[in-house]
Amino acid sequence: MIKLRVVGYSADLTNLILTSKKQGRKGSHVAPIDDRLFDVLEEVWRERKIAEREERRSSRASDVPEEPRLAPREVQRLLRIGQTPAQVAELAGASVSWVERFMGPVLQEREGIVRQVQNLWLEKPRLGVSGLPLGESVVANLRSRHVRMNEDDLADAWTATRQEGQPWVVALEFPFRGRRQRATWRYNPQSRSLVAVNRLAADLGWVKNGKKSSARVLASTPAKPSARKTAKRKPARKVAKRKPARKVARRPARKVAVRRPARKPAARKPARKVAKRKTARKPAARRPTRKVASRRQPAAPKRKPAKRKVAPRRKTTARRPVSRRAPARRKPARKAPAKRRTTARRTTSARRTARRR
Repeated sequence: MIKLRVVGYSADLTNLILTSKKQGRKGSHVAPIDDRLFDVLEEVWRERKIAEREERRSSRASDVPEEPRLAPREVQRLLRIGQTPAQVAELAGASVSWVERFMGPVLQEREGIVRQVQNLWLEKPRLGVSGLPLGESVVANLRSRHVRMNEDDLADAWTATRQEGQPWVVALEFPFRGRRQRATWRYNPQSRSLVAVNRLAADLGWVKNGKKSSARVLASTPAKPSARKTAKRKPARKVAKRKPARKVARRPARKVAVRRPARKPAARKPARKVAKRKTARKPAARRPTRKVASRRQPAAPKRKPAKRKVAPRRKTTARRPVSRRAPARRKPARKAPAKRRTTARRTTSARRTARRR
């Protein structure tokens, strides 16, 4: 069969102009417009309406399964964990539209948790509490990193999931430098405690206290309006702002003195060579003289000098000639040193003296 396409109608309104080409306005076939054509068109229109009604009935019947595998509470638990409706529908053995019926309360609960987290202040160790709430701190840090996101994109980027019996896990996903970045926080509604899970979350959720630059960034760079039209949202429920934690004065970090590099010792001049003096030769050690104990000698007895006999002079007739030279003086005879008497002699001499007495 040849497929024809309607191009228009004739000037007298009696024929339809048809063509077998995919493009163009020139016709190659003509079909008359009569009662037969109108009857065929009415019949086709009627058959289409009946087919649409049958499809609607079959879809309604298939939405509600005869024996669902999962209870509605279990379906909500799986949705709260973070599984998609298609995954839950496959586990439940039902259609996606049937699972989406139980998704409304879960979405409201997630939005409430995200609002609570955005109104809390993040605290960093050694740096203290942030100067702005988490939501404002994230916006300021994203704009300082030149990440452009309008209000709708930023609202859709926040997600909240929860395992049964565990705290909520709030995440923010955004594109940065061609990659998908994910910042994650852990939130406990009972104690209202907020903790950053990864380093990106700690950097985005904290702003220096008293920092004017973050407020200027928020005021100077208005949000880019979204292109799509969105329905008016209901005003968010006011949540009492939590007061920032009391600041505790901390001791300043101890300053450590920086050690200066040791100076290199100055090059010393070579010492002047001094001629060594020859030391005087020490005299040879003399042997000590042997000390002899002086003993007193017994006094010798005094003797009377013997009378010298003088020979008589001879009578001479002739005198000898007297020499003019003076008579030579006789040198006194040297006294011989007294000999040491032994103990034996001393005893004998002592005996002799005793006898004489």
